[in-house]
Amino acid sequence: MPDFTTLRAVRSEVDDLPPAVVDAALHRARARMSAAPVAPVRRRRPVLLTAAAVVAVGALTGAVVGVAHLTAPDSAAAATLHDAARAAAASGSASPAAYTRVTVTELALGYATSDGEHYDEGYLAPTTTVTWVPRSVAGQWVRQSWSEPATVFYGGTAAREAARSDFATSAHRDDPARQRALAGAFTNGELGGTAPGTLTAVDVAGLPRDPAALVRRIEDAPRAKGASDTEHVFDTVASFLRLGIVPEDLRATMFEVLADLPGIVVTEEQTSLDGRRGTAIGLSEEGDDLRQEVIIDRSGGEYLGERTLQTRRTGSIPAGTVVDSASVVTTPVGSVPEN
Repeated sequence: MPDFTTLRAVRSEVDDLPPAVVDAALHRARARMSAAPVAPVRRRRPVLLTAAAVVAVGALTGAVVGVAHLTAPDSAAAATLHDAARAAAASGSASPAAYTRVTVTELALGYATSDGEHYDEGYLAPTTTVTWVPRSVAGQWVRQSWSEPATVFYGGTAAREAARSDFATSAHRDDPARQRALAGAFTNGELGGTAPGTLTAVDVAGLPRDPAALVRRIEDAPRAKGASDTEHVFDTVASFLRLGIVPEDLRATMFEVLADLPGIVVTEEQTSLDGRRGTAIGLSEEGDDLRQEVIIDRSGGEYLGERTLQTRRTGSIPAGTVVDSASVVTTPVGSVPEN
């Protein structure tokens, strides 16, 4: 879990990090504390926060409506998403089980400082989160999570020491962190909670299955300060898909919504995510320090997960580094483990 005293430190103390990275660190802390979607922080996937890093809490604001179609979607991206939507719709509804077990395998970049002033080194560390979601989403969710030792290092001693320190203070596979919460509302009070009106897991059943109506519903919900209409829609859809409980008909609608977003592009035709291969699709925007992507199976209509790439070099961490990847696997099960 993040150090919330650190989280409350001011942004000015980390002015050597890209603003997107600072925003992302806060978003990761929110995501780790709550399984329900939260208003995204400027379309940034969260970045693992090391003990040395400090961020400021971003403000949330209400939404305005109207996705402005300033640029047409990329034809390859639109075609890929339309194919995935058709495949999802044709797959039919799965037989309901008592629980859906959602396993998220995440690989995230932690930042470290070699001189006490600049966050110029980093490491990639795996985290696994398993959530049991009841058939009635308003019921009690159960979650277990644990960390693994870092697997990749950028830089030298500082990165390795930060990785060891973070791993030593985190939950491990043999003694995972365990939480229970009604409707997936796991504790996030120290980060200000969820803004009133934010779409959460309990809204899944009632979300429109018409793409235009779904966009309007998303636009009516709170968004992050500074998020454009397109970013807000993209982030909200990605947050819901990551939950692992979106039914096939709604997943098809969400793919259609993404297909019509201005600036949507195929960033990689075939990419591997935790051993599964799919197409990476994201928003093409100038000046972003991070690029968020969703990974989908075009032929099967499945959402495989997501990833975020760092688009410029930060110290020893090169441009193109995977800042965060999350593979999502869902399995119907009959019960929750007792321990």
